[in-house]
Amino acid sequence: MAKFLSDDWFARVDELTAAAAGLDIPKAMKDVVVNLKIENSGEEIAMCMDGGVIKKGHAAKADVDMSMPAEYARSILVKGDWSAGMKGWVARKIKVSGNMRKLIPLQVYKATASQEDLRKKIESMTE
Repeated sequence: MAKFLSDDWFARVDELTAAAAGLDIPKAMKDVVVNLKIENSGEEIAMCMDGGVIKKGHAAKADVDMSMPAEYARSILVKGDWSAGMKGWVARKIKVSGNMRKLIPLQVYKATASQEDLRKKIESMTE
């Protein structure tokens, strides 16, 4: 088990993602890079979703910048609850700037079988 957002967690996510070679990532997700600032116990964690893949740190050129508390990031990225994003937006807990047109197609996003398999592996190793 690895604590969510720890260096070990990011390393394990990288390993699981590499082992899941050939992920079937939808075009709308491949075409967007999102930098995330995650507020976690008074600390700010930098990460990104680059072409549908979780990475530690920020991408040099992101389409969208987001910030959110760790509980929303966990719900979305680990539990696969995309509705948490809308709930966080409505509650003004998630802040977004940048090219919103790139995010609109993700409103109807549904994980592919290979993405869901990877998400379940990430969830099972997340503390």
